[in-house]
Amino acid sequence: MRAAILCVGTELTSGQILNKNAAWLSTKLRHLGVRTSSHLVVPDDRDLILSALHYCSKNCDTLFVTGGLGPTTDDFTRELVAEWSMQPLVFDETSWHQITERLTSRGIQVREAQRQQCLFPQGARILVNPDGTANAFYLRVADKDVFVLPGPPKEIAAVWANELGQLLQSQTAGIDKMITYSWDTLGLGESDIAHLTETCLQNISIEKGYRVHLPYVEVKASFLESEKSALLPHIQRLEKTLSAYTVTRNGDTIPDLLAQQLTQVKKIEVVDSFPGAILFDRLSPAIRAQLNNKIWNFSSVANSEPAESQTLRMTLEPLDATRALCKLQYKDAHFKDIFEAPLFISKVSERKALYFAERAMIFWHKTLKNLI
Repeated sequence: MRAAILCVGTELTSGQILNKNAAWLSTKLRHLGVRTSSHLVVPDDRDLILSALHYCSKNCDTLFVTGGLGPTTDDFTRELVAEWSMQPLVFDETSWHQITERLTSRGIQVREAQRQQCLFPQGARILVNPDGTANAFYLRVADKDVFVLPGPPKEIAAVWANELGQLLQSQTAGIDKMITYSWDTLGLGESDIAHLTETCLQNISIEKGYRVHLPYVEVKASFLESEKSALLPHIQRLEKTLSAYTVTRNGDTIPDLLAQQLTQVKKIEVVDSFPGAILFDRLSPAIRAQLNNKIWNFSSVANSEPAESQTLRMTLEPLDATRALCKLQYKDAHFKDIFEAPLFISKVSERKALYFAERAMIFWHKTLKNLI
């Protein structure tokens, strides 16, 4: 099963906002075993939208369209979907009641222009949007499933949680799903990691992919669920081949894993003496997401005073041009390690700082496994 995602909006093509919807939908679909074959973004232009609908539908089984369902004159996605599907637009009284009730309860005037949000191609199934006035809808066009969603990311998430996710789960229950295993590796460059992988899986029908997201190289191995029993021994062999360089598996990240461990600690101090804020940028979002009620702080200068008994202190500081010192102190336990940047990383200061930040988090994560 292949999906295509068409996102409509001049604010996207102009660069005013990022196209987060396509990434969010692709992630959700991947978890259902559905592969996304294409992302396409077009402005609020009738001819381009209509051409995009024809193009995307040729390369997928399921088409998702986002944006252009609002009450203004530049919101005409529903009209073009109706034209493309050769179905007349029909007014839905239930959607109108939902809009008037939602707006009047908030003291907002209901305007006649909002009636266009209640028009849907004949035969379409309306998918209620509990977080906005633009309901989504689903219809079959020829042999394609087509889902037309509002543009705001929060509203797409609300439609998904309310009904769409369950609908898609039932539709994908019987398909031969695509399975992907992944390894985030550290310590070798992309060409070296690829050489190990290709040698290990030579002449094996497994789709391989690589992604550099510094300082890691991600390896991906994909195949159909029906092939799992035959291919699993090869995946296990690749697991052993990459084990010396593997940091995380299957989408896990070190900041998230470390932050999860830190929920067991009352107070956290992080000291990063490297220039810039790379460690802070990597770790603080995960800490904020998981440690809302904890006391934690970052600083660039080490505290000469011993840490309080309930305080976990994690320190990263440079030793010289190619090495860094990492320490962890908690209660009466003290741990430290020295990292040296690989030659292909040490020549670029930004890459080197990122490498040391990741190595520090890996060290803290491994140490805390046996400590708390």
